[in-house]
Amino acid sequence: MSPNFTLVIHGGAGEEMMLNTKVVGVIEFALQTALTLGAQVLQQGGSSLDAVQRSVQALEDCFLFNAGKGSVFNKDGKNEMEATIVDGNGMNSGSVACVQSVKNPVKAARQVMEKSVHSLLVGEGAEEFLQGLEESEKPMRAEYFQTDVRRRELIAKLSTGNASKNNHPQKVGAVALDRWCRLAAATSTGGLVGKWKGQVGDTAVVGAGIFADDKLAVTCSGDGDVFLRHTVAQKVASLYHHKGYSLRAACREVMSENLKGSCAGIIAVDAKGDAVVETNVGVLFRPRFETSCQRLTHHRAMTS
Repeated sequence: MSPNFTLVIHGGAGEEMMLNTKVVGVIEFALQTALTLGAQVLQQGGSSLDAVQRSVQALEDCFLFNAGKGSVFNKDGKNEMEATIVDGNGMNSGSVACVQSVKNPVKAARQVMEKSVHSLLVGEGAEEFLQGLEESEKPMRAEYFQTDVRRRELIAKLSTGNASKNNHPQKVGAVALDRWCRLAAATSTGGLVGKWKGQVGDTAVVGAGIFADDKLAVTCSGDGDVFLRHTVAQKVASLYHHKGYSLRAACREVMSENLKGSCAGIIAVDAKGDAVVETNVGVLFRPRFETSCQRLTHHRAMTS
């Protein structure tokens, strides 16, 4: 067992926007809390899989992020959430999409991975599967997920008829390397404000917005349709594995070649413990923890 581990999380990539100082403080506190909870798992010798789930689940419980409780509305005024978790060393994954009453979609994704024969379940079928489990949790009412902030965003989107900017906070994600040199990734989102009913983004598709194997773990944030079209996470892995790129060089190459003009952020970690954060937008909230340097770094935003 190695004495070192690495955990990186993010709270979404988006355009620069005016954020109240108090709101920024709450966002930073929520990220710090999520990071600490995940780091505690790793410090105690726990798995990277448990750590990324714990961190993402904590962010899903915070109404300020577009995941779980703070998920945005689709064009019909309903919440549709998606999440994925990937076990890099086990080469296994689970995803859910278009779920409306699941408190923690990332937990549901893990249940799909471990308790079903499938990798992705959607909508009513996913919720029926989850309710059929012995340890099933009570479905949440719509009021739990809906906030005044998200309601105002929907009204503004419908009144203008224009495509909404990808304002922060959006999806959340985490990547980790544990002391047993196992890698994992997790991500969760409510999608875009005013999206079409039934629209599924890159978060629920392994290889698009998320990827992990025994050499690296990647999760992304930004314009989900672009990540789907270009299989962004898979491209990062391919450059790293087959072209001899470093992790940072692979992320930068994909950012430059496939994500020009798109809102994008990528966090990644490899089996050596090297961690990368790349973005081409004004804001990518992320803290990071790694025992190899025995310090906690916490940055509110990265600028392009």
